[in-house]
Amino acid sequence: MDESMKRRRVCSERRNEKSKEVSLSSGLLSLPDEVALNCLAHVSRLDLAALAVASKCHRSLVVSPQLWDLRRFKGSTEPSLYVCLHILPEPNPRWFILNPMQRRLKPIRSNRYEEAQSLSSFVVIDWGIFIIGGIRNGEPTSDVFFLDCFEHSWNRLQSMYVPRASATACLIGKKIYVFGGCGDEADSFNWVLFVFTPKMPLNIEHSVVIDKELVYAVDDEGQDFSFSPSKRLFWTSGMTDSKPGHRSDWCVIGKLLFCRGTRGRILWCDPEDGFDWKEVKGLEDFQDSFCGSVQPWGLGKTKVQYDINKLCTDPAGNIVIFWNNPDSLELWSAVISLESCNGGLEIKGKIEWSGAVFKLDPLSKSSYSVNVLYSAYVNA
Repeated sequence: MDESMKRRRVCSERRNEKSKEVSLSSGLLSLPDEVALNCLAHVSRLDLAALAVASKCHRSLVVSPQLWDLRRFKGSTEPSLYVCLHILPEPNPRWFILNPMQRRLKPIRSNRYEEAQSLSSFVVIDWGIFIIGGIRNGEPTSDVFFLDCFEHSWNRLQSMYVPRASATACLIGKKIYVFGGCGDEADSFNWVLFVFTPKMPLNIEHSVVIDKELVYAVDDEGQDFSFSPSKRLFWTSGMTDSKPGHRSDWCVIGKLLFCRGTRGRILWCDPEDGFDWKEVKGLEDFQDSFCGSVQPWGLGKTKVQYDINKLCTDPAGNIVIFWNNPDSLELWSAVISLESCNGGLEIKGKIEWSGAVFKLDPLSKSSYSVNVLYSAYVNA
């Protein structure tokens, strides 16, 4: 290498060193940590993730617990949709977060513990999700896990005294109430950390919290109950569910209850008028599209009727649904806005958006089905 090339190389290295010094002495890194965290607290979660990937220097700030505490204090948290999928025949469920720009489900860190495979109960708090009980290796489990949605970290909590599967759970105040799911021991009650299980009158199948203080519930025979946490008492109005056994995924919007029925229907009722479920109107064309065909290996095509396999609400008061499309091996989702009509006697729905959010591997014969175990928005 001649002298001129050596000089150019030395000059280039010096320029690179100077540029690094300038970059390190400017921008966020030039600010005190307290000021830098205050700036980052107003940045969207999606941009924070991109910053952490693009810059090792900023990653420590982005993942610091102080930043997430500050975001909560300033009210800068954002609702993110978390979805738990069981992709058969994989033994364990997997968790995903919906990318709001791409509208696709992206996997998050897996639970290092062995989770229940189905029939767990889920409860959302400000920054995470409790996973309570369920079926593991064919038997009910007493396990309780917590998914921290800030850090996407998992924590195993103290187990329940009684294994439970298909229980129903809800948050009231600072306590989680778990109803049923323990078979012959349904009259037992216990404390698990701040998870409380009251005495059960019957086998409660569905429960939901109204006005943050009163639980409405229905047993396996369609009998309705109310539960007062302050009095720890159940009582019944004597009314029965108009469609027992044909609705799941209860949720509350305002003072109305919504759930998914059969054949792609969404149902609603006013619990103060009894559990007289009515169908959300305006979705007939959408329901007609819930049909297609499947072709099992080596067999001819068979017509099938799709159905909604999970329903939840978003922070704007819309219904969010999921369903499988066997024609394309895709999991689809739709956002449905709601409108009260005829003096509150009818509810009409309108499709605001729909599309595929997840696709199975078309080259893998083993991944042939996906089941949505849970979906909910969490502020993080």
